[in-house]
Amino acid sequence: MDRERARYLVSPEGLERLASFDGLPPDPLTLQRTLRKELPPPAAAAIGEQLVLRERARKRFGVAFARWLWTAETLEMAGYPPAAARRARRMAEVADAVIDGTLGAGVDLAACADAGLRAIGFERDGARALLAAHNLAQRAVVLQADVLRPPADFSGSALLLDPSRRGASGRSFEPSRFEPPWGACLSLARTARTAVVKAPPGIDRRLLPADAEAEWVQAGRSLREAALWLGEGALCGLRRAVILDAGAELDSMAPAADWRPGPLADVLYDPEPAVTRAGLVAQLAALVRGWPIERDTAYLSGRAFEPSPFARAFTVVDVLEFSVERLRQHLRRRGWRLGEILRRHFPLAPEELRRLCGSSEGEPVVAVCTTVGGRRTVILARPLPSAGTPPARQ
Repeated sequence: MDRERARYLVSPEGLERLASFDGLPPDPLTLQRTLRKELPPPAAAAIGEQLVLRERARKRFGVAFARWLWTAETLEMAGYPPAAARRARRMAEVADAVIDGTLGAGVDLAACADAGLRAIGFERDGARALLAAHNLAQRAVVLQADVLRPPADFSGSALLLDPSRRGASGRSFEPSRFEPPWGACLSLARTARTAVVKAPPGIDRRLLPADAEAEWVQAGRSLREAALWLGEGALCGLRRAVILDAGAELDSMAPAADWRPGPLADVLYDPEPAVTRAGLVAQLAALVRGWPIERDTAYLSGRAFEPSPFARAFTVVDVLEFSVERLRQHLRRRGWRLGEILRRHFPLAPEELRRLCGSSEGEPVVAVCTTVGGRRTVILARPLPSAGTPPARQ
């Protein structure tokens, strides 16, 4: 977005126009036809784009963010509000002020302000800075500034950095190509009283510095973010999995089970993504009194069901050495069809397996596709409730 469009959107006329068109169908073509009847082309384009972005923000974050001003990039990069709120509360335990050096739309900084921190945001792009200043209103100070040439000292403050993974050539998973670059973010973080550097959830753990605490945050089945904590309050080398919906946390200081594969028993556990990314499957095994079914896979098994927010649990019904024909015949004989398909270390994608097996009739059964003892294996299973004892294998 250019600065002229941003100036129009934050102007009294632009805001009034946005308010007057609230509730229009979000379909872009219908919207543009309606807008062009009443506005000159530049204003129609600006208002139309913003109404579509606001509708996306409402669906993604809720009505509280449906009156914010966005660009396509700031909406894509915006943090998950419950994760931002949790992080802000922790920052407020060790600092009075926070500087968000990569402001974007301002979701993370708004959470910091709501947690009682004095909030300052740096945004290098002039148009984004104008929109963020509107979004944050009286809650924060917004400066057009480059965090790599900061107009303020970080030493007494908390610092928040969320480097962009999208450049001119598209999304990059190479940290040296982040903006600001990964190494520069870590160097800046070490100058602050306490700091958080957000990272893509799939970041290679070998890239995490020894003096940082790392956590992976999950909501529902979605891994929302990874974040490094440095400075005051951070525990060097600690890894943590956070399940927001359950308010549950598991970290690398918890007891870990011996990583010795054992036989598949009546219960199968599929660790949540935050647990696997944080490298805490052995700690989970200790919690559920289970063991890995294969050295190189994260699936665990156990004799008795131990409910845990850190894993989904299933009753094992049948186990088959995999072939398409064998699986198809078995499903037909039992009157089942493939429901959810999970896989680790298995060559076929779920939809390909579903296509090959054919029938959509019968009672759904979960298929867990993996490798056990070097053999491709399909474990047919049923989800376990949040509590109780699984029935015996049929």
